[in-house]
Amino acid sequence: MRAARIHQHGGPEVLRVDEVPEPEPGPRDVVLRQAGTSVNHRDIWLRKGLSDDTFQIPLPSVLGIDVAGEVVAVGDEVEGFRVGDRALANPYIACGSCHACIRQREHLCADIDISNGAYAEYVVVPENRLVALDASVSDEAASCFANTYITAWEMLVNKARITPDDVVLVWAGTSGLGSAAVDIALLAGATVIATAGQPEKIQTLAALGPDLVLNHYEDDVVARVMEFTGGAGASVVFEHVGHATWGRTIDAAASGARIVNAGLTTGQMLETDAVKMIMKQFTITGSCLGTMAAARGAVRQLNRGRLHPLIGERLPLSEIVEAHRLLDEGRVTGKLLIDVTS
Repeated sequence: MRAARIHQHGGPEVLRVDEVPEPEPGPRDVVLRQAGTSVNHRDIWLRKGLSDDTFQIPLPSVLGIDVAGEVVAVGDEVEGFRVGDRALANPYIACGSCHACIRQREHLCADIDISNGAYAEYVVVPENRLVALDASVSDEAASCFANTYITAWEMLVNKARITPDDVVLVWAGTSGLGSAAVDIALLAGATVIATAGQPEKIQTLAALGPDLVLNHYEDDVVARVMEFTGGAGASVVFEHVGHATWGRTIDAAASGARIVNAGLTTGQMLETDAVKMIMKQFTITGSCLGTMAAARGAVRQLNRGRLHPLIGERLPLSEIVEAHRLLDEGRVTGKLLIDVTS
């Protein structure tokens, strides 16, 4: 089969489409045939080989974490899926043996697998990380769903516990993760404030339906949030940008707000004014991918036609280098879909 691999760390040019053996299922594994996948910032970090232990993978390696498709083979002990079924994989694949896993706290696993080999025609996944996918869900939506929507669901529903009474501030609302957050927050009935940075992205963001759209480069975001909320601030802040937005996140947060953070695309060192933290009494929660509860909740809404991934670019697997360049340069709106069949 064809798969995009890296044999060394570096720029987009280190990606190469190779012929590799088709995967064989273990006793409790399922093999999926994919129509497509998508590119995520996590793939970029793995390609670059960041120094953090989290991003160390054996080489050569097939990158990609968004896996969905048709079941073509199952292991002898698989009970929940049969050949011909459709399924979507939770990218958070816990090790099953660390201190957290053996105490049934897999969401705190110290050794998660974050490179699931999605840049390929066939992918093998443990049965216990799969969620059934309805026939009505398009291949495109399924291919661009797992990483961003399960992560956003974990952040907003499971951790922030948003309600229709909340005002949710979403930074970078036309990114893959940001657009998923806007979609989920609106589904929950919350009031949504979202930001973008270029005129075309502002227009795209407005079409998603948030209650207030701001330009995070030109607008005084804090002042506009305070004006819109009558001086209260946002009760939930969806953070995934990091250094460039963190100070404004603290200032725009309401007293008692829940700040959830799952990304640091502009830098991982964040300074927090402790006086503001104490006086506002807000909580800051880190979040990494999502639990199976988040996966089941998000996919349930996808199956019902209530969630709609924003897809901005479509490229064949043969142009995976260009796909990484586009994401590196911030020129992608929503998700970048990869057709693994071409």
